[in-house]
Amino acid sequence: MYFEAIFNPADKKEYNTEAAGFVGKRLPIQEGWIIDEGPHKGLQCYYAPNTTIGKIPVSDLQELKSIPFARWQQLYSSIDSENK
Repeated sequence: MYFEAIFNPADKKEYNTEAAGFVGKRLPIQEGWIIDEGPHKGLQCYYAPNTTIGKIPVSDLQELKSIPFARWQQLYSSIDSENK
């Protein structure tokens, strides 16, 4: 499944410097796994392909929703072009 959400981390220090550029932006994301350690243990995580943000716990995402692949590709392309 394909998802979109606004990246809004509670603690920006948990992420690398690239992640700061995505705060407040709508991202194309994909479902990951259940986090098995740390402060977000037990939460579902997601990831944003073609970024180095890493795992994103569901608690750091707003307006998470399933979207059609065509919409996901649009978001992915816009993020990809911003990173070039």
